[in-house]
Amino acid sequence: MNLKNYILAGSLAATMVSCGTSYKSQTKIITKADSVAYLMGVIDGNRQKATYEHFGLDTLLDFDTYFDALYKASNQKPLKYELDSANSVMLSKFTNIIQLQTQKVLNDTTGSVPPVNFSKSLIDSVSYLLGAADGQSIGEGYNASGLDTIGIKYCFYFEGFREANQEDETRIDVEKYSAMVNEYFAEVREKELMARFGDNKREGEDFLARNKASENVITTESGLQYTVIKEGKGAKPTLYDRVKVHYTGTLLDGTVFDSSVERGEPAVFGVGQVIQGWVEALQLMPVGSKWKLFIPQELAYGENGAGQIKPFSVLVFEVELLEIVK
Repeated sequence: MNLKNYILAGSLAATMVSCGTSYKSQTKIITKADSVAYLMGVIDGNRQKATYEHFGLDTLLDFDTYFDALYKASNQKPLKYELDSANSVMLSKFTNIIQLQTQKVLNDTTGSVPPVNFSKSLIDSVSYLLGAADGQSIGEGYNASGLDTIGIKYCFYFEGFREANQEDETRIDVEKYSAMVNEYFAEVREKELMARFGDNKREGEDFLARNKASENVITTESGLQYTVIKEGKGAKPTLYDRVKVHYTGTLLDGTVFDSSVERGEPAVFGVGQVIQGWVEALQLMPVGSKWKLFIPQELAYGENGAGQIKPFSVLVFEVELLEIVK
């Protein structure tokens, strides 16, 4: 659930939402967006916690120091130690030692690998620098993502991240409510698509409603509509057959977006390898048939669209089934 995976279009305010006066602040969770931001933090926090446990850092680092630095770095507050070249080298050496030690323990069959001892001052410095490095990465990820434009506030993410590591339990049960995250982003995407392409969706629905009442139009249970231009007398393909067809595909305004007829060469493909409207229609057509298909958007490319086909587009095809390819 890394923040960098949620890069969305939109401008981003330069200043992040404050998380209170200290890294241990708890902001009141009110909206669904607040809950989603918190859950995203908990998910990332649990992942990091598992990683640190794997390397034994959970018993080594000073996490009060770590989260103090993470909070300051991610909120662009002044740091006690800057991530300069000397400190970066020290941090790199420390993490290399930890990784080598972990590998030794994993490969050991005697149980006699001695622990690596570090001074308290080194642990304090490393805890702070690791927190600062992680905080800088997280803060940059948030600033690049545009999440605040859809209500995902950083303060709730940070609190979920910290509490997943430091508290006995989180304020929201991630196992029970993790699905809320994907649901929220699906809702945001749906709203954005409807704002941009809602007219296209409504135009298609209106067309299919009118077309359904037209003479000779057959409507299947799925919503697929077709008229028979010529009825063949051959066999009907199955889902696992390959077929040879000639076709022309158009949008509702008559724009041709694909045509084997114009290319002068029939297309050959598996019945199950095309959009769902074609999959259904081909299994109803005897070889030698020529049909006109009116395919609802949900049986075509749906909300995604494809090339010049806008999201939610109804597609019209003239299809001639030439043969089942053996």
